[in-house]
Amino acid sequence: MSKKWKLIVAIVLVLSVAGFIFAGKEKKADKKKEEKVLAPESAEEDEKVSQGVVAGSAEVLPTEDELRAAMLPSLKKLGKGKTIRILFQGGGDSDTPVRLKEFIENEVGLKITVDIVPPQQMHERQVMSLMGGSYEYDLIETYPTYIGEYADAGFLENLDKWYEKYGDEIDVTDYIEKAQVGFNKYKGSWYAIPYDGDVLLLYYRQDLFDDPENKADFKAGYGYELDAPETWNQVKDFAEFFDNKFPDMRGMGMLGSKHWLTVDYWVTIYRNYLTAKEIPYENGLVNDFGVIELNKEAFFASNKMWMDLLKLAPDDILSWGYAESKEAINVGRIPMTMQWASAVFRDPRQSEYWDVINAVVMPGFKKADGSVEHVTSLAVGKAMTIPAAAKNGEVAFLYASYLSTKTVQIYATNSGSGVDPNRYSVWEDQRVRDVWGPLYKPTLESLDLGISDIKVPQASKLYEAILVPLHSTWAGDMTTEEAWESTIKEFKKIMSE
Repeated sequence: MSKKWKLIVAIVLVLSVAGFIFAGKEKKADKKKEEKVLAPESAEEDEKVSQGVVAGSAEVLPTEDELRAAMLPSLKKLGKGKTIRILFQGGGDSDTPVRLKEFIENEVGLKITVDIVPPQQMHERQVMSLMGGSYEYDLIETYPTYIGEYADAGFLENLDKWYEKYGDEIDVTDYIEKAQVGFNKYKGSWYAIPYDGDVLLLYYRQDLFDDPENKADFKAGYGYELDAPETWNQVKDFAEFFDNKFPDMRGMGMLGSKHWLTVDYWVTIYRNYLTAKEIPYENGLVNDFGVIELNKEAFFASNKMWMDLLKLAPDDILSWGYAESKEAINVGRIPMTMQWASAVFRDPRQSEYWDVINAVVMPGFKKADGSVEHVTSLAVGKAMTIPAAAKNGEVAFLYASYLSTKTVQIYATNSGSGVDPNRYSVWEDQRVRDVWGPLYKPTLESLDLGISDIKVPQASKLYEAILVPLHSTWAGDMTTEEAWESTIKEFKKIMSE
């Protein structure tokens, strides 16, 4: 094993351990996280999904005939009698492959083995598998930011040949350009099949913002209207206003755990500051050509705003991941949160406030002329890759392409899995529009404004290099000046290797 890959293994082991530190969660949140999010399993849940056109209700899910009609002819032809082994992240990501496993096996004659890995172990598990060089999986779901690392190391199959061969059955022109084509290509070639199209929004409780008494109290105290937030300064004012206004409610939510995903949340504020100050950038951290774009002024300003918001968040915020942030607004612990665009907020099985949660494009900062230009993060996403050592790579490619079809993507997003549409045509389907409701418009706007994650092969090291010092400032163990010096020093070191 080379020195470089020994270092990578050490890093992912450290990050894996850190990702499991979830101190201070409330018992109610823990219980909800363990529950399955799909398929009502009780009369109470059946009643919830019958309240209207919401995620999980039968009228918004594709029928079995639709799923059958969407099956790729080449998958039925090549898959019969074959076996594929696949690796997916646990939670909503693996829900659709697990639920459709028996259906696909029966339709194709293909045997599918599904292995599931916790999100905190994802990178570590993949590196260990891919570095071995021998066959273990035919398909691996991964974060797109890791594709450059894996492709440069020779771990992944270049998929250009299969995209060309099966182009008539796939229609790549329907994939969302920035979120999916950008996610799944590296150095001009396809290395992945699109799966989950992520983008960040700011969610808020519409009922609290519309309440006449809240509106009057806010205007009396702050001098302007309580309304959908447009700037981060407004977000801070709103969070301060609602903080402890009601029992067991704090003012703001976001991700705060020591996991690289948290950087995507922080960098949304950072990029909006760059935009407001008209500081040129492509990625803002490190662009696709390996140029370091980290800006000191924006680093300091955005971290100050972030820490101001942390003070208005629940006490356990530094352990919050996706589940905690999602559940907090869904059960009424917070009035606002930064989160991925997702139909889970419109699912009465998962949210007590599903009918009053709204969202806006990520807020910005005012420019010198008073205008506000918004940007957001095409944060994380998911892609399906074929290991170079796969035994049935071509069949796995066709299987993944089926999961990426319009019909299966409608099934995934409308079932409440949290997997978001990756095709333009999915967003045009009326069932999807009905389920997403008020979240539909800000999500589409955000997909046009989004900026992708770091894509260079050193991405995992770069995210660790900025995450660790930032998290130390939030915990009070480091100053922002010290965090800046540490981050820029490590960025330069990593990019010079």
